[in-house]
Amino acid sequence: MYHTTTWLLWLLAALLPTMLTRNPLYLIILLLAVAVAYGTIGRSSPLATSWDLFLRVGLSLAAFSTLINPLTVHYGDTVLLTLPHLLVRVGGIPLELGGRITLEALMYGLVNGLSLMAVLLIFATFNVLVDHHQLLRSIPTFLHQTGVVLSISITFVPQMMASLREIREAQIIRGHRFRGIRDLPPLFMPLLTSGLEQAIQLAESMEARGFGGDISPSRRKQGLARKALIALSLFGLLSGMFWCGYLPTARWIGIALGASGFLLLTWTLRSLGRRVRRSRYRRELWRRRDTLVSAASLASLALFTLFRLLDGSALAFSPYPHLTPPAFNPLIGLASLAPVAPVLTAPPRGR
Repeated sequence: MYHTTTWLLWLLAALLPTMLTRNPLYLIILLLAVAVAYGTIGRSSPLATSWDLFLRVGLSLAAFSTLINPLTVHYGDTVLLTLPHLLVRVGGIPLELGGRITLEALMYGLVNGLSLMAVLLIFATFNVLVDHHQLLRSIPTFLHQTGVVLSISITFVPQMMASLREIREAQIIRGHRFRGIRDLPPLFMPLLTSGLEQAIQLAESMEARGFGGDISPSRRKQGLARKALIALSLFGLLSGMFWCGYLPTARWIGIALGASGFLLLTWTLRSLGRRVRRSRYRRELWRRRDTLVSAASLASLALFTLFRLLDGSALAFSPYPHLTPPAFNPLIGLASLAPVAPVLTAPPRGR
């Protein structure tokens, strides 16, 4: 439906607010926008069942953060209740539970839980909406082996969910009912077996296609030379950064070292990419709706970056020492709605 680059920009525009702000109002708007994008576009995807799993995990993390923070942090002016003190050791570190349970600590835990849940749901929605094959093709050519590993890891959760659903359906047909934890081993053992079988089949198919089979001496020497060039370029970049940071009197030397390392790294990676031959059966089309969604994502990224650089207090929120209502800026709230842009520009279902 959309270009892969459009979805990558959408992912960045959705993730940046979770990294820059802890304002619960902006996080709630972002969560609602992501949920609308999934409910409108993602429900028809064959990977839609994985979203429910991430939703349950996100809700569990949010509940755990909301409950554990007031038990361990006793700051704040608004005391809700006082519990008996309990001293426990976690890995040899003493941890005090109980004491003063404050509204500020409860709110802080809730905000952190919302942020964690937002990150999980953003990646879950991206996993449902993006075309994984096109995403793999968009990886730079010098990272082709890394791209294969990433494609396997991205499809792991959907494949596991599909296997889990098939196993549950087969066991329900045979009369098995899940009533508690004791009924889980008959479910996990077939799941583990099917996972091992899929891994063996994948390894055999990759070996049959000659993946990683070029180990000639000349190739080994070229690989070692390129690794040495990459290490040298990274050393130049780090040396330039260190020189500019700790020796400001001769900053031009640090800039020269950093620029040399960057140019050497670019040339080496480009030469690595030329060794890989990539063919395309059908190229992705960039449509007008891709332009609109990309523009909305870039505008959201620019707005959050500007507020972070010019007025960081507009994105900040802290309930300590006394809880006050979070500030709300309409521009930031509008920028948090950027993940809903694909819904507004999507073609009708019949087309």
